[in-house]
Amino acid sequence: MTSPASPVPPPSSASAAQQPPGEESATKPVPPSPIGRWFGVAVAVAALAVIWYGFSTAAMSSGLVGTRGELTISTCDTTYESGSSRSSGSHPSKRVRELVCEGTFRSSGGDVVDRSARLVLDGNQGGGDGDTISEIRKQDYDRGYKPGYEVSVNRSSDGDLYVTSWLSIANCLCLGFLAVIFLGYSFTCIGAGHFPKQGIGPTHSEGTAMVPKWASDTESWLWVIGGIGLVLAIVFRILLMFAGFASLLM
Repeated sequence: MTSPASPVPPPSSASAAQQPPGEESATKPVPPSPIGRWFGVAVAVAALAVIWYGFSTAAMSSGLVGTRGELTISTCDTTYESGSSRSSGSHPSKRVRELVCEGTFRSSGGDVVDRSARLVLDGNQGGGDGDTISEIRKQDYDRGYKPGYEVSVNRSSDGDLYVTSWLSIANCLCLGFLAVIFLGYSFTCIGAGHFPKQGIGPTHSEGTAMVPKWASDTESWLWVIGGIGLVLAIVFRILLMFAGFASLLM
């Protein structure tokens, strides 16, 4: 006759103490991080501002909205990277940070005339503003501008002037679609307290599982829209760059 099996003794406190701490904590969900949520709010606000700036500037630069016309320059003021500001005199060794030109705007149809129009050009922007600065300064290198020179611009309802340029459109579209991607990323940060630094809040994959399905779906769609748009905008920008090189060789 076989003897009955002896009962298995419960685990002692010593063996429980030897249990790896990661096994018990791995099953517990990581709580949301307040830092991650505030970070997500900051990213969302910044992304929305950049989206508005990028797409609105692209629309104005294309001439689809606003009033197209010509700015007849009467005076310009140049600010250089070193911080010096002069309305006359050439600085061939210094990079232009900003060129502000004032003059008279006249719409293509002649129905809108603004004799105190002001055009602000950013010297750090490739193409668009940068090319316009070079063209204006070529008119009279000794003074940096030639009174009476005309620039094709587009005027908004607020009176702001934008240079009509395909390069400006491409640059602004790249900026806008990149901001769409960051806007999608902010959903997990706000909803689950995700933070990019490891150890603060849940990881992105954990946070995606914690937020509602509509939030995770919205994030995915924003990533898809922003990614496809950014790729197309970059390709458009590259084609314009090659077209510019081709025109120089012709």
